[in-house]
Amino acid sequence: MVLLIILVYLIIGVIEITPLVKRNQKKELILYTITFMTAFIISLLLSLGVKIPSPAKPIEKIVKMVIG
Repeated sequence: MVLLIILVYLIIGVIEITPLVKRNQKKELILYTITFMTAFIISLLLSLGVKIPSPAKPIEKIVKMVIG
């Protein structure tokens, strides 16, 4: 399963990142790479059976602090 995830992300990365590099879109490339790598790491951890904590509670606390 891990090899399949790596292969799929590699293919998607090549398809999506190549046009950004060719068009010299540095800001978009940085943002896409950060998002892409985060999703890749989370996918790998889930496939290895690692429990990922839900971000719902911290987000709820932040929203309550902002709203009051």
